[in-house]
Amino acid sequence: MKKKSIKILLISIMLFFTIFIGKSNAASLDTIEIQTNKEKVAPGEEIVLTINFGKDLGSYTFDIAYDNNLLEYVTTDGGTPNDMGTKVRVVFYDSTGGTNPRQSMTITFRAKEGLETSNPTDLSVTAEGLANADASETYDDITVAMVKNITVEPNYQDYKFDLTYQGNPIINEEKEMTL
Repeated sequence: MKKKSIKILLISIMLFFTIFIGKSNAASLDTIEIQTNKEKVAPGEEIVLTINFGKDLGSYTFDIAYDNNLLEYVTTDGGTPNDMGTKVRVVFYDSTGGTNPRQSMTITFRAKEGLETSNPTDLSVTAEGLANADASETYDDITVAMVKNITVEPNYQDYKFDLTYQGNPIINEEKEMTL
């Protein structure tokens, strides 16, 4: 009888833990917005991508993918960057325990020199490890990229052609024209 009671007690404890210790889900952080300071950038000019979180974050890891044929990484404000050539990973962790959270971060790129044609491209943003200021709440990873479209386009100059002809036109007579 004693063995039966112990078995029932153990099964009851296991059921209790199974029911009450379920899977915990992270909250969705749907307040993130991405913006650029311009839609079109000329070779040699810089473009700044701003990521607004909408909430104070104490930790995050953002990956910003870019076309390294058109853009080059310049700088980041809001974390420790690692430029991998086609994407920049920016990691931030508030080591003060929640007293210095961030509400946004920026990353600056420069359009490469020597481009002679218009080149549409995009900046793609994904994230992981998102947590509020004191790490008491975590947020879902952003696995579907948020995309900001931009165009790298050289400054085209209009040319004006002016043909001048000396004297009066005479049929079947060749005269010099200057351009």
